[in-house]
Amino acid sequence: MDLNSELGYLAMSLGLHSLGCAPAKDYAGAPEGRRPQDILPGARSVVTFSYRLNNAALDHLPASRNQYMLEFNVVNQILAQASHKIARLLESKGHPSMGLNPEADIGDYSRLKGDFSHKHSAVLCGLGGFGANNLFLANGAGPRVRLASVLTAAELKYSQSEPVNHCSQCGECISRCPAGALKGGQDNFSPRTGWVIDKEKCAHYLFVVNAGKRCGLCVSSCPVGKNRN
Repeated sequence: MDLNSELGYLAMSLGLHSLGCAPAKDYAGAPEGRRPQDILPGARSVVTFSYRLNNAALDHLPASRNQYMLEFNVVNQILAQASHKIARLLESKGHPSMGLNPEADIGDYSRLKGDFSHKHSAVLCGLGGFGANNLFLANGAGPRVRLASVLTAAELKYSQSEPVNHCSQCGECISRCPAGALKGGQDNFSPRTGWVIDKEKCAHYLFVVNAGKRCGLCVSSCPVGKNRN
């Protein structure tokens, strides 16, 4: 069995929604310090994968915010475990590998930046595309996923494709954003690269108004992926 097939079987056993691979050289356009080789010298491939959130805690926001926070944190833990296990499999085959958690440990929280962009990586790995809400819209699940990645020295078979434009530009996410951080997205977003939302407004709402609790309204309002198992 080749390494990609082993990764596929492991992803299935972990209950992941999707998994894809891209060559590290394709991340040359990332900011300095956030490219695969900057984090893991000798990185040749990136593996990015998703895990689907349950629907109910999202569907009843904002009343279900505490339950959404539980869902958000549990899925992050599942992805952190998955990144460790995928890196362990790759290292067992002789390839130095490093898991990157869904939440940044050292990232600039005041500007909502992590050490590595899982969203952009998911597009490069062929798992979906960006929407006008600047969220990653996964094939078959829309924004109702969380993401994590593994950097590896292994040379894998790559699953790249043109990003699918799942966004209909309906404007639901923009109208429901309580911070007004998504205005202008319909004109400026790209399914491949997204766009830069007003991160200061978003961060202020999350960390000051909501006292650190995630909002989630841009996710719950998006019709893409709703009511899918």
